[in-house]
Amino acid sequence: MTQPEVQVQEEEVGAGFRIAVVGAGGCGRMVLDVLLACGYESWIMGFYDDAHADLPGEVRGFPVLGDTWMLKSLLSVESVFVVVAITDNAARLRVANSIRALGGQFMSATHPAAYVSPEATVGDGSVICAGAALHPDAGLGSHCMVGSGAVLDRDATVGAGAWVSAGCVIGAGAAVGARTQLGYNSVIGRKTNVPDGTEIEALRYAGPDAGA
Repeated sequence: MTQPEVQVQEEEVGAGFRIAVVGAGGCGRMVLDVLLACGYESWIMGFYDDAHADLPGEVRGFPVLGDTWMLKSLLSVESVFVVVAITDNAARLRVANSIRALGGQFMSATHPAAYVSPEATVGDGSVICAGAALHPDAGLGSHCMVGSGAVLDRDATVGAGAWVSAGCVIGAGAAVGARTQLGYNSVIGRKTNVPDGTEIEALRYAGPDAGA
């Protein structure tokens, strides 16, 4: 599968721009929360989801407008910023690539309670939740999801379409591949290379009887 390279959002968003979210499930609700915290409420037009017929008509008051083909038709005549909010990393990249091929523009969003160094790079279509931190010269690829409290230390890089779960720490100089799934509170050591598509389990409390 062709991976989009890191493309930084350069368009200036101003009065009259519109935002569409692809995916009206749990990831979509998470993305909506970040967009609302950023003050974009009046510019969110709604959700597109291929399972729209089986979903409620609204998510927190924002309409579920149809499937991705309807969005793609809209993009042929109107300029809309898109966030692809699909939990599965490969599917998120596949949908994003198809929209990018049509000339679609992507919205990246960083919660006001997150910290992103001016020297860090964030790819378009990526979303950074409250409490996350990207330190100097960290690089986050396009269409990534970064959970609350996650940390990308200095010089760490994350490839396109990765999911960095809440509490995950990526050490200085580490290189995390595209489509990687990093579980809750997992730790990637300093200068560690993680291959594309790797799934790293969450650190979990198993209970007092574990291993008995």
